[in-house]
Amino acid sequence: MEIAVRWAEDPEPAERRPAVGGWSMGELRLTVNHHVLSRNEYAGASSEGVKWYLLPVFEWIADKWVHLLHEERFAWRENSSAPAATATLLALRRLIDADYGLLTGESYSSARAWWSRHSLRSADSSALYPDVFFRRLRDEIEISWTSRQPEYAPDGFRFELMPGVAMLPVAQVAGPLWEMLNWVGVNAGERKLADEDRQSIARLEERLSELKRLSAFSLEAAYLPARLFSELSTLRKRAHLPDESIRLKYAPALAILDEAVLMFGGVSPDIGRADMETLLGLLSSKAGGSESPAFQELVDDTVGAPTGVPYEEGYEAAEQLLEEYALPGDSDFIDIRALLAKWNVEIVERMLRTSTIRGIAIAGSGYAPTILVNNTSDYNANEAGKRFTLAHELFHLLYDRGFARRVTHVSGSWAPPSVEKRANAFAAMLLMPRSLVRRSLGAGMVDANTVASAAGTLQVGISALVEHLYNISMIDETTRDSLRQAVTKTV
Repeated sequence: MEIAVRWAEDPEPAERRPAVGGWSMGELRLTVNHHVLSRNEYAGASSEGVKWYLLPVFEWIADKWVHLLHEERFAWRENSSAPAATATLLALRRLIDADYGLLTGESYSSARAWWSRHSLRSADSSALYPDVFFRRLRDEIEISWTSRQPEYAPDGFRFELMPGVAMLPVAQVAGPLWEMLNWVGVNAGERKLADEDRQSIARLEERLSELKRLSAFSLEAAYLPARLFSELSTLRKRAHLPDESIRLKYAPALAILDEAVLMFGGVSPDIGRADMETLLGLLSSKAGGSESPAFQELVDDTVGAPTGVPYEEGYEAAEQLLEEYALPGDSDFIDIRALLAKWNVEIVERMLRTSTIRGIAIAGSGYAPTILVNNTSDYNANEAGKRFTLAHELFHLLYDRGFARRVTHVSGSWAPPSVEKRANAFAAMLLMPRSLVRRSLGAGMVDANTVASAAGTLQVGISALVEHLYNISMIDETTRDSLRQAVTKTV
């Protein structure tokens, strides 16, 4: 990410400028992965930067800094894979209906507050800023944007951008933002400032000094709900787990989040203390372990969070793994337990008190690779469900590692939907490769009986096979709906 700022002449007379920050007319250019998000056209002329009063932007970044770079969870239950810019807009539209909020237990005011912490436009509702959002996503920063134009733009003004999203290392976002904030104090002297304006600069510099003094512990707190983080802090000490978050040297931001903090990013805020102790105990017991060379060769920590279509990324990863190991060969099904044993990945089955956790993946530098299957979850009610969970968690072990080359991922309804959908697609293709599906179905008509028989052969759920057949275009929508009904009747 690149940010360029400079002061600019203000064509407005002094009496028509804002009372606060009216001295700060400048030009802002924001570039993300070679996309100039601030590029605009006005009165027939094109510019890569937008001119407006910059003090509100500086103050907003300083005030929201901790959440801007460390808060991942939305203030509402988000089931889509949409990036923050899109998901927030849709949530606000839903929650403005009070009845919907009462139904879901969510509130418009909470969603609006989340928007104010992550949307650039919240810095100044009258400003000409692009619709850009910043959000933490594990050990990366998601920057997303829409093509929505400013509400109070003058006639003939428009931003020249299409909706998009980018995933960047924390340092590549925190660094430019921090450098820009420090630029203000050094260069504000170039402007003619009244006493009140000098006070605003002094307040900004005081805020930067406060941020500099923040510990890694204080920054971690923005990643989890307050109650959850308080419990975690106590239990982490009891389990003798060191805090291994890594703070940037030149900016108050965490480049790497502690393994325990990351683990609890995917759990329900209402998880009980007993389950928290179980999970931290598991993490502690696996510390000091190592991975087999064969397993390490499979790991790809360059994949990163999904930015495209999650299921396509998951399918591709599974097909590459199947090809590398010449699977399925002559086998009737993919023996996921045998594969994990071959790679020395331990399988642990537990009965947690919560049913919101499906499985847990632990691996990486200093950890013995482990998958926990929560037998309390409805997903794991039978062996077919457990096999799917194992394949799902295998994806996290292999591809969802951060820059610290480790993963402590909890799968469930509170994990990022795009990450989970990609792992689901991987599991479906790994357990139901196209060649094996064709072989198990035979050459006859695809009906409820043949699908049920094929599911038994493949050792997968019937519903999972029906959806997979549709997703890989082996049945059409009408056949899928018919099979869904047949499956429902047999349950």
